[in-house]
Amino acid sequence: MIPIVPAIIPTSAAHLVRTLAGFSFSPEVHVDVVDGVFVSSVSWPYNPVGNPEQTKPVTDGFTLEVDLMVQNPLEAADVWVAAGADMLVFHIETISLDAFKRFAESTKISLGVCALNDTPLETLLPYLEFSDYVQVMGIATIGAQGQPLDERVFERIKTLKESNSRLLVSVDGSVNRETIARLAKAGVDRFICGSAIAGASNPKEAHRELSSLIN
Repeated sequence: MIPIVPAIIPTSAAHLVRTLAGFSFSPEVHVDVVDGVFVSSVSWPYNPVGNPEQTKPVTDGFTLEVDLMVQNPLEAADVWVAAGADMLVFHIETISLDAFKRFAESTKISLGVCALNDTPLETLLPYLEFSDYVQVMGIATIGAQGQPLDERVFERIKTLKESNSRLLVSVDGSVNRETIARLAKAGVDRFICGSAIAGASNPKEAHRELSSLIN
């Protein structure tokens, strides 16, 4: 089964807990955190300021992936590891290769790397040696859900798979009924799905429908 992972951009600790209660059908969840610096939008725990550890009793029920769309990802990484994160996504625009390598060597959790679609893939490739998977962006501007598909993602998937056919490729952004089959055909191994699930009146049924298109 190709995983389809529900995603949330939390507006508060209560919002995260409440949303995750509705995601009990999924073993994995993806939490996007944005600091208002690396990208223009901002989420909890930056605004309002909060402590992710307070949600650990709930997040421990899932395989928790946290996408660090923040200017200081190492500081955020320590916070989310303490809060029970099982997987972290680093954006290479925010961290040097040497710093990422040092963090990778010091942690046991799974690490992914990602690059904005305006960033040449050649810049990303050296990070793959120290990561467990790569995340590609299905949207041009990160930090918000419900955006249109950025067609450049298909060429980037192709290039990454050609560089390493065993590389696990996850896609985040514009994963919905209209795009998911095309993305799967292109070689995506894992799907991060925001508004098509979180914004649905019945998230569980939306997840089932998406899965039926590729599984």
